[in-house]
Order: sequence, then structure tokens, then C-alpha cells
Amino acid sequence: MAFIHPSAEVDKTAQIADSAEIARGAYVGPHCVIGENVKIGMNAIVECHTEIGDGTILAPNAHIGGAPQDYSFKNEDTKLIIGKNCVIREFAPIHRATTKEDWKTEIGDNCLIMALSHIGHDCKFGNNVILVASMIPGHIHVDDYALISGYAALHQGVHIGTMAMVSGMSRISLDVPPYCIAADAIKGRIAGLNVVGLKRRGVSAEARMELSRALKIFLNRSYSLDEAKERLKDLNQLDEVVKFREFIEASSRRGITRV
Repeated sequence: MAFIHPSAEVDKTAQIADSAEIARGAYVGPHCVIGENVKIGMNAIVECHTEIGDGTILAPNAHIGGAPQDYSFKNEDTKLIIGKNCVIREFAPIHRATTKEDWKTEIGDNCLIMALSHIGHDCKFGNNVILVASMIPGHIHVDDYALISGYAALHQGVHIGTMAMVSGMSRISLDVPPYCIAADAIKGRIAGLNVVGLKRRGVSAEARMELSRALKIFLNRSYSLDEAKERLKDLNQLDEVVKFREFIEASSRRGITRV
């Protein structure tokens, strides 16, 4: 039987795993699914139509599953899906989706959403993402192992690639390729490879060298983007290089940072 503090409120339609814990003053609303070993802290709110994966922790005063901040939203039954073993810290709202994509805001496994962060509607986060006190608007895609540092400003529809790092206070209006650092308070620019992150993830020296060559080609504005794409095919097609190249070749809502 789940531990539910007497002062907590749980809607009768919510599904609560037997090993879950819901602390004093917390609220779990209609049509929520709370997984095994989930801990919902004091006064935390899970509004409705939200699924929380096993082992995830909501700190006191976290607020998730609220309606999207979108004038066109008409209270449809859109969803928020949180993966396994995430940590969502205090005062960190995450909103459900609109009806403009697939009706789901999704956060992957093992993500750390630090205090005062905000994730808007229709966002898609991969696994092992770290978000540090930043406001993420709607329709943002963030791939595995990306890090978004404090008070970064991202435009709606931006895509942040695998293991990319967005430096604090940066303004990002275009996609950031995998494995890169974006850093500029005026306009997001590529400051180089995320070498520290690559080493921490065990990426080989050979792959790091080849990624450095790939980035040099991509940033060389004497090549058109199509020419750069072709030259990337001449490199050793290691897994990381393929991922970088495929990101560049994929369609983009906003375009890709190339400065």
C-alpha cells in the first residue's frame, strides 16, 4: 500500500503504485499514473493526465502537469510523461502539451531538472538531460546527455543535439549540433566541442579528433551548407560523426547555428 500522508489529496481516478510516497500537502489530480518508488514531496502538485516513471522524485513545491500556456488550448486531455529516475526540484513547473503535435510533453529517464527551471508544452527531452534554472518554451527538443546552463534563453522550436552544452546566459535562436558548446549572451555561437562532456562519456580520442574535423568543416563559411554536408561524408564515419552529420542533414524548424 502506498504511503499517502493524511493531508495529501489524491483524485480517485489516479493510479498510485504500492511503493510510492506522497508527502504532506501534496496533490495528485485526475488520470495520473504514479510509478513504483516515486516520491512526491511536500506541497508538490501533479495536476492531471500525467505519468511519472519509477523512481522519480518530485521535490517540495514542484508543480507538473499543468495546462500549457497557449491561447488556443481548450482544456483537451493532453499529457505529460516523465521517465524513470528523474529528479525535479522545487518550483520547477513542467506543462502538458497542446494539440499541435502529438499531444504529449515528454521527459526521458535520469533527467535532472533543477530548481526554478520551467519546461513548456510539447517539449521532448531525451535521457540524462540536465537543466539548470532556465526557462524552456514550447516545442523544444533536447537530446540525450545535453546540458543547458543557468538562465539560458531558447527560442521556441530549437533542437539541442546529443551531449551539447548551452552555456549560462546564452541566447539560442537556432539549433545546436551534437557535441558542441553554444555560448554567447547576444546570439548563440558555437564555441567549440564539448570536450569535457565527451571525455566524461567515454568518447574515444579518435572520435573526438574526427568530430573536431567535422566541426571545422561545418563552421567553414567558404563552403555552402550543402558542400559542407558532402565534405562531412569524407570523414571516418564513426558513430559520433554519423550522428553529427545526420543532425546537420535533418530538417530544422529554426535552422542550425553555424557561427
